[in-house]
Amino acid sequence: MSAVKVMIVDDHPLVRQGLKQILSFQEELEIVGEAQHGDEVVERALALQPDVILLDINLPGKNGIELTGELKAKMPEVNVLVLTVDTEQVHVHKIIKAGALGYLLKDVDPDTLTEAIKAVARGDAYIQPCLLSRLLCEFRQMDDREPQSLPPGQFGLTQRELEIINYIACGQTNKEIAEKLFISEKTVKNHVSSILRKMALDDRTQVAIYAYKKGLIAK
Repeated sequence: MSAVKVMIVDDHPLVRQGLKQILSFQEELEIVGEAQHGDEVVERALALQPDVILLDINLPGKNGIELTGELKAKMPEVNVLVLTVDTEQVHVHKIIKAGALGYLLKDVDPDTLTEAIKAVARGDAYIQPCLLSRLLCEFRQMDDREPQSLPPGQFGLTQRELEIINYIACGQTNKEIAEKLFISEKTVKNHVSSILRKMALDDRTQVAIYAYKKGLIAK
């Protein structure tokens, strides 16, 4: 399997250097380039063709939210993973809505960062658990402005699928879910695909949001 190609976008040289040093120890990852100014990101990404872009929100020029929307419009196959010190819930909501698949804080440990990059490269959403409640809070505030979604019983979900939804909403990866349920990671992926199809949702983040709204989280 070829290495995941990663592009680092941050306006601080020390941050970029630190990230390159951390990720250089991972054989499955390849740093293909970097950018420090918002106005150069799209052009650089088009030239480098990365699989994953590690993106800070607060950049000179175009900000991360604007860039994410532009990147997804011009490069639908690229996956954006936000890595920032910004914990404002409105930013979490807006950048996910713009098309980012992941959101991490810069104080995350190297193992989690590596895991998140690999997950996003596969097309899986990865929201740091400590940020998930902020994201859900923003969506709850939108409840009065949105039509009510169908109740869980109308989707034809199996008991196993409801279990997996619970784990997804708690921020668990496919590998972690597989270990907890004593099934293969491939089986979990198949269940997740079935869940998304039955619920007519696009990704795991939407599943988590629905689960919280409908009280599907085990106490």
